[in-house]
Amino acid sequence: MNEANRNLETYFDDVTAEGSVRRLQVVRAGSRYFGIPAENISTIVGWHEPTPLPDAPQSVLGVVSVQGRMLTVLDLARLTAGKADGNDAVRGTAEHIVALRGDEQLALAVNEVSEVMELSSAESNMQRQTSLVSDVFHHENREIEILSLKELFPAAIKGRERRRRRF
Repeated sequence: MNEANRNLETYFDDVTAEGSVRRLQVVRAGSRYFGIPAENISTIVGWHEPTPLPDAPQSVLGVVSVQGRMLTVLDLARLTAGKADGNDAVRGTAEHIVALRGDEQLALAVNEVSEVMELSSAESNMQRQTSLVSDVFHHENREIEILSLKELFPAAIKGRERRRRRF
């Protein structure tokens, strides 16, 4: 079994044989649309400028406080861009911050928050594009890429070593 299929099995782990659906929040970052599993979103707030972090990768915009939590804001367009798409970043044009659940305390800078939609396993195309995109499907003439959230932080730091506490 290849990695894409394993990730999709994880994605659809609570989809039953009757064809249950998963809820996805659709967002736009740059010119691309992404689906984020709704259960992984803590909240969505209007844009406020993150405090920059020194020596952070370009895809890390800084930190913000959302509902009393300090979150690292990632530029989703820059993070998912290939070399040809590198100028598609949302820096300066983001309108929303999508706060994610989880121990890594991450948030995503996006241009637009769209509808919440339901996707069944039958609609899945199983077209893994990158480690960040677990699936791609088409809806109303748009290509929507489902994010693999566990890959966000590793992709953001791209080989940079995290500072560790020394005891």
